[in-house]
Amino acid sequence: MKKLFTLIALLAMATPVFAADKYASVDIDKVLKGYKKTATINKTFQQREADIRVFIVDAQKSVVAATTDAERKKLEDKYAKELKAKMDKLQKDKIAALQGIEKDVKKAIDAEGKKGVYALILTSNTTLYGTVDISDSIIKTLNAAP
Repeated sequence: MKKLFTLIALLAMATPVFAADKYASVDIDKVLKGYKKTATINKTFQQREADIRVFIVDAQKSVVAATTDAERKKLEDKYAKELKAKMDKLQKDKIAALQGIEKDVKKAIDAEGKKGVYALILTSNTTLYGTVDISDSIIKTLNAAP
């Protein structure tokens, strides 16, 4: 009988703990769209892509203006190497920038989680019901950081 009362007492104490658990979700797409750094990085890469398109047009004009086949071939090879180098650098820089944004978002979500308000934070595409959307809070945290 004493064991039964002990078990009931333990269950009674544990129930409020389970009832207090809050679950949150974050809409990653919304966070990325609202994060100022994402817009800045996108603008930078759009400009770099436009510069590469200008380079391609100028290279094509130069190749067409070549007078001999040997000169044309030499220019094509030269511009192909330059274009490959520019595209590789652009791709490498994009990956680094995206990894930086991902790190910032994870850091903001971790900070929200460490406040101790939520027992679990998920992405919104993995939840259907029962979570509080904290995307706006994450966006504010990200945009407030220097």
